[in-house]
Amino acid sequence: MPIRHSGGAALAVLALLPAVPAVAQESCAVPPAAAPIPADTGSLTIPAILDAVRAASPDIRAAALETVAQRHEAAQAGLWENPVLSVEAENFGADALGSAGPLRGYDAAETTVSIGQTFRIGGQRRLDRRAAAARAAVAAADRDLVLRTVEREAVSLAYELAAAREAASLFEEAAGLAEDLEGAVRARVEAGESPRAALDRAVAARADAEAAAEEALGTAEALAFALATLWGRTAPVEVDLPSFWNEAQLPPIERLTARLTDHPQRRIADATAEARAAEHRAARAEAYPDVTASVGVRRFEADGTEALVAGLSVPLPLFDRNQGNRRAGRARAAGSAYEAEIAARRLVARAGQAVALAERAERRRRTLVEEALPAAEAAAEAARIGYREGKFDLTTALDAQTRLVETRRAALTAALAARQGQADVLSLASLPPFSPTYCQEANR
Repeated sequence: MPIRHSGGAALAVLALLPAVPAVAQESCAVPPAAAPIPADTGSLTIPAILDAVRAASPDIRAAALETVAQRHEAAQAGLWENPVLSVEAENFGADALGSAGPLRGYDAAETTVSIGQTFRIGGQRRLDRRAAAARAAVAAADRDLVLRTVEREAVSLAYELAAAREAASLFEEAAGLAEDLEGAVRARVEAGESPRAALDRAVAARADAEAAAEEALGTAEALAFALATLWGRTAPVEVDLPSFWNEAQLPPIERLTARLTDHPQRRIADATAEARAAEHRAARAEAYPDVTASVGVRRFEADGTEALVAGLSVPLPLFDRNQGNRRAGRARAAGSAYEAEIAARRLVARAGQAVALAERAERRRRTLVEEALPAAEAAAEAARIGYREGKFDLTTALDAQTRLVETRRAALTAALAARQGQADVLSLASLPPFSPTYCQEANR
C-alpha cells in the first residue's frame, strides 16, 4: 500500500541504482593507429626484418585488433543491465469515454513514475565477465601465435633468400671452372688431340652451370619479393646474414623444455580450457531466475499528495532451467581440459623432434663442409690439371666437376636445413630473435 508523504520522494529513487564496475584493459593489446611501412633501405639483418614485420604485418595487426575487440566484449559482459524508467497514469479521462462521475478530466488521476532494475542472481554477471575475459585471453594467446608464426615465416624466407644467393654464386663459380675446362678442351680439339664431340660436352657443362646460376637468381628474386610482402613493402629486399657455413648453435634441451610453458600454443590450450570452464559455471548460474525490483513515486492529483510504490517480479523456472546449456558446457569443459593436457605433451614431443632434426642437419652440414667438399674440390682440380696434361680423359674431368657441383649443392642444402632447424628450436623456446609475446614487443 502506498505510503503518503509530502514532495521530494522522487529524488530518492536515483540513489538505488547500482554502480557500474570497471573492467581492466590490457594496455599493450591496442596496436598503433597506423602501421608504418619501413623505408626501402639496403640489406637487412634478421633483427631488422623482424622489426619491420612486427611494425607493419597485417596478420599481426588483425590478430591484435581481435584481442582488443574481445577485451571490449569482456568489459561489456561486466556491465549492469540498464534500468527501466516507467511512467503510468490511471483514473483520468472518463468523460472522453462517455462516462460521468468523479474521474472526469485529470483532476482525480493517479500518476506513477518508477525505475526498475533487473538483478542477475547467482553471480551471473560476474561469471559472464570471467568467461568473456577467458575468451579474451584465448585471443591474446592466438595473437602471440600469429606473431610467432609470421616471425618464423620471415626468418625462413630470409634464410631461403640467402641460400638462393649463395647457390647462384656457387653455380657462377662452377660456370667459371667449366669455362676454363672448355678452353682446355677447345685447345686440344684445335690441336687435333680430341674429337669435336668433346668440345660439345664441355660447352654443355658450362651452359648447364650458367643456367643453374640464372635459375638460382630467379628464385632469389622471387623470395626477395615474397619476404617484402610480409610487411607491405613493394620493392624486393636483400638480406645480410652470417655465413651459412658457420655452426648452428642450439640451446640445451632442458632450457627448451622449461620454456615451453609460455609457448602460445600451450597458452591457447590452457586459456581455452579456462574459458570453457568459465562458460560452464556461467551456464549453471543461468539456472537462477533474474529478479527485477522497481521503486517509484505515485502522485494523487485529487489532493496533491505523493506516495512511494515498490514492486518485485521473479520468473518461475518451471520449464527452462538452462539444463541443456549446462550439460553442453560441462562436456566442452571436459574436452578442453583434455586438449590442454595433450597440447602440453605434443609441444614436448615437438621440441624433441626439432632438436633431433636440427642436430642431424648440423652433423650433415659439418661432414659435407669439412670432409666431402674439400675432397671434391681437390678431385676436380686434379682432374682439370690432369686433363690439360693428358693424364685423364674428358669424362673423368667432367665427372669430377659434376661431383663438385653436386657436393656444393648438398652442403648448401644441409647448411640451410641446419639454419632452419636452429630457427625452429629458437622459435619454440621464445629465444632471440623471436619475441616471447606481442605485449613485450609493443612495450619495447
